[in-house]
Amino acid sequence: MGVWNSLIKQVTNLTSFSLSLDSNFGPYKINTEAFRLLMCNNRSLESLDLKWVELEGDSKSSPAHLLNLKSLTVNPPPKKLSTTVRIPAFQRLSLLRISSGDDDMSSGYTLYATGDDIAIKIDCSLNEFAETWEDLTGYAKPIIRHIRLYDGPEFVDHYCWGGNNDCSVALLMMDAQTLEVGFNYQLAWYKSFWDDLKQLGTQLKTIRFEVSEDAEPCRGNDCTHEDCFMCDTIEDLVKYRFDQGRPFSAVERMVVSENDRDNRYQAYVWRCFYGVRELGQYVRPVQL
Repeated sequence: MGVWNSLIKQVTNLTSFSLSLDSNFGPYKINTEAFRLLMCNNRSLESLDLKWVELEGDSKSSPAHLLNLKSLTVNPPPKKLSTTVRIPAFQRLSLLRISSGDDDMSSGYTLYATGDDIAIKIDCSLNEFAETWEDLTGYAKPIIRHIRLYDGPEFVDHYCWGGNNDCSVALLMMDAQTLEVGFNYQLAWYKSFWDDLKQLGTQLKTIRFEVSEDAEPCRGNDCTHEDCFMCDTIEDLVKYRFDQGRPFSAVERMVVSENDRDNRYQAYVWRCFYGVRELGQYVRPVQL
């Protein structure tokens, strides 16, 4: 770990390499071909960590195939990284977790994808999701089956930090069979989020929603509490997909709390909502 210099290119047989710079000093610019050569000399790498690194110039030959790599962390992701390295294990990525970098969104979002003996962590802004994912993994074409949108116990107002923009992450969700939506993301994550969920294909079978800690039981049309608009939105989504011939096979509560008492209460709130809104009539379980 440290700063780049010409001698680093001569290092061989590494299993871990970390190159980082304080973000206050801006991105650290290094030659793309020099970095590719370093990777070629260290195909044994199992862990690669790049922070505030920018690749300049073009690579002169084929990317180095890192057959042993198990962990990649990039913040922010260098746009030319896929011209210097290829990571076959990316094909095994199947679970993607998206979370805010911090409470005030100053560091954007974190995309954390995992699979069989492989993990990739990416920090980037919302409007860079699709491009960044394609740049880093496009050649491997991983199939993400499970997506989890969750920030943890802290409340983050995503709408305040760009939720009214025209971004979309629909391309990342195209293969998802299971989607878990934390409460923060239900509150208008971005402008077309709920429309994206409506239009996803029949492969999306299971969807789970977090119940907020202070939610009140749903009382149908007589509801007056502030969570009611979210009940309406979820019901509209489930009914719409049913009407369009793309029904969910399961609409469930997203379990996030480790506190038994909180879990019991949130489960009760969810049962009230599910029953009062009669969501079961729009759900078609998969026949085994």
